[in-house]
Amino acid sequence: MYRRGLFIFSLLPSMALAQEPEEEDAIVGADPYDDTSTSEIPRIDVIGRQRGALQGVPGAASVITEEDLRAQSPLSANEALRVLPGVNIREEEGIGLRPNIGLRGLNPSRSSNLLVLEDGVPVSLAPYGEPELYYAPAIEAMERLELVKGSGSILFGPQTIGGVLNYITAEPPRERTLDAEARLGTFGYGMARASIGDTHGDVGYRLSVMHQRFAGHRALNLRVTDVRGALRLQISPRSYVGVKLNVYDELSNATYLGLTTPQFESDPRANFASNDVLPVQRFSGSVTHNASLNDDLLLQTTLYANRTTRDWTRQDFDRAYVEGRDYDRIIDGRGRDVLGQGGYDDDGSSIFFRNSTGSRIRAFNVLGAESRLTWSYSLSSSLRGELKTGVRYHAERTVEQRLDGETPSSTSGVLRQDERRQGDALSAFVHNRFTLADRLKLSPGLRVESFWHGRDILRSRVDGTPTDHVRPLQDRDHIFALIPGLGTSFDLTPDVAIYAGAHRGFAPPRTKDAVTATGETLELEAEYSWNYEVGARVQLEQGIRAEVTGYLLDFQNQVIAPTEASGLLGVDSALLERALINGGETRHMGVETSLVVDPGALMDWRFNLPLMVNYTYTYAVFGDSWKEGIVGNRLPYAPEHIIAGQARFVHPSGLSVQGNIHYLSEQYHDVFNTREAAIDGTNGVIDARTLLDARIGFNLERYVNQDIELYVMGKNLTDERFIAARAPQGIQPGMFRQVLGGVRGSFK
Repeated sequence: MYRRGLFIFSLLPSMALAQEPEEEDAIVGADPYDDTSTSEIPRIDVIGRQRGALQGVPGAASVITEEDLRAQSPLSANEALRVLPGVNIREEEGIGLRPNIGLRGLNPSRSSNLLVLEDGVPVSLAPYGEPELYYAPAIEAMERLELVKGSGSILFGPQTIGGVLNYITAEPPRERTLDAEARLGTFGYGMARASIGDTHGDVGYRLSVMHQRFAGHRALNLRVTDVRGALRLQISPRSYVGVKLNVYDELSNATYLGLTTPQFESDPRANFASNDVLPVQRFSGSVTHNASLNDDLLLQTTLYANRTTRDWTRQDFDRAYVEGRDYDRIIDGRGRDVLGQGGYDDDGSSIFFRNSTGSRIRAFNVLGAESRLTWSYSLSSSLRGELKTGVRYHAERTVEQRLDGETPSSTSGVLRQDERRQGDALSAFVHNRFTLADRLKLSPGLRVESFWHGRDILRSRVDGTPTDHVRPLQDRDHIFALIPGLGTSFDLTPDVAIYAGAHRGFAPPRTKDAVTATGETLELEAEYSWNYEVGARVQLEQGIRAEVTGYLLDFQNQVIAPTEASGLLGVDSALLERALINGGETRHMGVETSLVVDPGALMDWRFNLPLMVNYTYTYAVFGDSWKEGIVGNRLPYAPEHIIAGQARFVHPSGLSVQGNIHYLSEQYHDVFNTREAAIDGTNGVIDARTLLDARIGFNLERYVNQDIELYVMGKNLTDERFIAARAPQGIQPGMFRQVLGGVRGSFK
């Protein structure tokens, strides 16, 4: 049923102000002593959902609510997140399978500068040693997204440079509920999901299944199945346990190989790496116990584990003709197979596919346990405090092999590379928030990270031949870091708050990059920065919301790792030079602004019309410690300007309309800020682009007494053809115009 003012208090995501739920919606961890909170899954939230939670955060933070997700119906988290201030999304395959999320000028490659959580549990492959995202939680299973970029991020680790993104899953309902949705769209898109849940006495459950197919604009041929289960058990009036299980299965023709410049100009939809196959499987589980020890003390303990396998088979190729080599295909700049016909140009515009493959077999195993204690106390009638402290043990083990196959589609062959990587981490934190006279909040904190890691190379190429090492090439190291932070906020009025914060940014060195395949120790250092921000929020009940934040990220040492996903290959000494390992200082400065105005609320119209616009300016450059010719250059994939606009129209009849516009200014791909487009597509400036999306929905609830909605939506309505990235290996075209229709319903 339509409720007056729904979109007055359900703030648009880029506003960084969340809907303030009714008191019965407060979650454990935010207001753990509310009796109604026993109906929730015990979990760790970055912000919390109690009334006014976001207004008191001492730093920049954003929330995407369930209403926001329903109004937009994003195909991936990329779409939902790119309207948030300070966020840069680098597309790759068109549907956000492997998110590339950058904050405040940080390189978005595989979201490695951002700590990504699901219900408070890390989700990257190996959060300490290899924090890249090759898996992303299905956006269809989420009810909320939280993003924190300020000093509050030190409560979580190990990545505290860019911020913390927390995916929050739907929970067991209080009564039997069936949710279902189906979509069909262009480029062979189809999605169906269903979930059922209920609570019987002290036991609640929820089971959901989602299946998705997407042929894609470049022959991705994606098939994904995501199965989730959640169980809640009330074991006493003050204690309960939550269990989560997830099975994710993905198969696609994803490839690192992009297009050359002539190929992109001829047919941006082409994908010539037709033999590349990527299966991803992930099994994860967590058990969380919440215990209210007394009215002021809450203990939360979480055990988690996951296993991710990523066995990627990619056909080998050359960018220049090698005399005497047996080729399977030769694709020229016009996209024609000219093998045996001649006529190709050996100038970088062609791709020479060999009769061989490299299968990259990888398995990542993660195990951890964390306990958090929250103590709420009062020192006087005007001075209150909340102390949070915790400790975590985290272990990760990685197995990586490479097989050299002898045909274009081999999935087996000669073992070329075999190695093991391991990491063990022990961390602890203490964070105290003092509240004086309900207006001033001061939040000092300290995090301690200790990480032991190693790499054992059992087999690698020696003089061109795969060779077992009698003595494995080994590297062992230990990193210890103290990560302080301080945040403060002050309510000038009940509607206006100012805030400021500073914290130490920390990211441990990638275990894989610490030693090369030949045994050379690169001695990568940890990344450290000092992060500062100052800002203000305005939150008026009349339908006006505004926020402005100025920020500075000052790096003492920024590492650009020599990985394929970042566009820099660690197997070539020249490219290692370009990677500039332990290169030194960088500086990120900028401002984020947001404004939401609802004329419908201001004028007391029968409908709501919230209008949003946000703007981010980022100046991210290399400092004086970098090599000649690089000092003062802009960092790769750090656009200077990002503008997002959004408008919603919601009518009591059930009609809703939403439009989004998103502008991204030009970006550089390399540290030398090369503007001229390389003919092989691997370098050059990335031009600015503007995307326009829209959605029209009609809810039938007032007519059929059921929450059923029909909708149609379009992505990139102007069908702008643009280069999304030049990494990992050539031009990655952005998504073309896509039109979809769907139906969603919730039945109780």
